[in-house]
Amino acid sequence: MSGVDYDILYQQLNLLEGEKQFLEKVKPFLQELIVDLSNLPASVNGLSLLPLFKRCLLKINDYEEEIETVERDSLLDVIYRLGELVGLSRESEFAEEWRGDW
Repeated sequence: MSGVDYDILYQQLNLLEGEKQFLEKVKPFLQELIVDLSNLPASVNGLSLLPLFKRCLLKINDYEEEIETVERDSLLDVIYRLGELVGLSRESEFAEEWRGDW
């Protein structure tokens, strides 16, 4: 999609920090997001990608009780990095709209 290589998207997962057991629970949601982003045609970009991020964040919200500061900061950083790679601005704070109380 938009010339963004799957491997570059996937490398962002290496930046996740926090409790290993928690990360093992939410990493599949991020991996699913990456697959979805990499499978989209190049003509799809920007705001039209928001539903993919929304779905990912809503799934992560199921584990909000386990999210501490390190995990929160790490997850948001990775989500915003992925967004930037596909044309979304970090400054728009798009993830804030759907993230739960974490």
